[in-house]
Amino acid sequence: MKIGLIGNMNNNNFALMRYFRDLGVDAHLLLYINDGQGTISHFKPEYDTWDIEKWAPYILQTNIPNAPVSALDFPLSWLVAGRAMFRTCLGLQEGWAQCVSRRQIRNAYTGFDRLVASGISPATLLRANLRLDIFYPYSTGVEFLETGEFVAQFSTGSKYFNLIRRKVAERQAKGVMSAFNSVNSEMAVTQDTFLSIGVTPRVLNTPSVYNRERLPDLAPTENLHRIAGLIRSTSFSIFHQSRLMWKNNGQFSDEDWRLESKNTQWLIHAFAQLVLARPELKPLLLIIEYGPDVGPTKQLAKELGIADCIEWLPKMGRRELLWVLSRVSVGCGEFYDVPKMIWGGTGWEALASGKPLLQGFNFELGEFEQIYGYPQPPMLPVRAQEDILVHLLEMADKPEKCEEIGQNAKIWFNRYNGIGLARKWLDILMAPRMDESAEKYDRQTKTTHTYPR
Repeated sequence: MKIGLIGNMNNNNFALMRYFRDLGVDAHLLLYINDGQGTISHFKPEYDTWDIEKWAPYILQTNIPNAPVSALDFPLSWLVAGRAMFRTCLGLQEGWAQCVSRRQIRNAYTGFDRLVASGISPATLLRANLRLDIFYPYSTGVEFLETGEFVAQFSTGSKYFNLIRRKVAERQAKGVMSAFNSVNSEMAVTQDTFLSIGVTPRVLNTPSVYNRERLPDLAPTENLHRIAGLIRSTSFSIFHQSRLMWKNNGQFSDEDWRLESKNTQWLIHAFAQLVLARPELKPLLLIIEYGPDVGPTKQLAKELGIADCIEWLPKMGRRELLWVLSRVSVGCGEFYDVPKMIWGGTGWEALASGKPLLQGFNFELGEFEQIYGYPQPPMLPVRAQEDILVHLLEMADKPEKCEEIGQNAKIWFNRYNGIGLARKWLDILMAPRMDESAEKYDRQTKTTHTYPR
């Protein structure tokens, strides 16, 4: 069976491709033309592995953009592309996506027995009468539907462009509805969005972090060598690599912002209290300079008198992120104030690296296991800002417990995510579809359904 994995937001599909190939399946990564560009330049396959030569033969570059224009036919596609080009010339956005024809779509995505994707692919494939075998969203609320960020980015006040936005969302919804399977693990905003279009997705996470590659023992770059020295100089270090997004710039209503904000300020305030409580440890907070609220976060740290205790790091690929995580005390996710919202890629990176995950966790007792079918990971759950300080003090005061939680987190990850979860995804893909006879299915999968370890 030949599987095409469309798009690489958060390096999700590159991780999935490697897991599938480890399990003996002919999987290929099909990159959007704008994958790894602009603000997501760190999401490139070569930034997610120290052995790109091994995987390069299975990575294909397409000319299909992950953008609204891919959902539209002429003349709307030309109107959207023209607007994007004009805004790029004025410096209002980075780059613009060209129109693509139905023939280009078919040429890019035929020749595969199964297709898995996120992004605009449901709407794009709909134009070419193709269907996804698995759709999974990378955005809270499902990308390119009528959700806060998409509406805010695409609204101009013009009734014509509002109409186009609605047309893109309509086609994306139809494409998602046509997929043989949809997968979702975020049971708040995203689950509600799926249900609103009549789709009940499988409750399943995405094996989005590949942790079966040996990391270099010595710092492979000058930047990592410097960071390693900073970590060695402290007794307790915290790493935050998520987008800094906690100040509403006025584009969102209060209710929409509650669903979008990562509440990074909670961490900054709690860290300031930790510095005051345990100055002898010389606590260090490493933050990636990433997201719309870098400036406000720096200003807040200055106001709290902890600017010298924070090291700002440039955006880096996941291979560097995992190398840094392997050396710090605690990893951080986001602190959404939304019930039943699971962590994203940064949380999975911490768990995959065997580090205690400090993460917003708004589930009632037993609710997580009831939803997902397995226990919550060993972690540092946060429901309110004051929880963060409690966890940081305990991890700083009890390094043995910090180490134990991290080790158990990695065991949990390998069982319920990672290679273990990839096997579950393959079970879905190997199952017969409605357009396949049982006899054809038996011939195709008789010798491939037993996966190597």
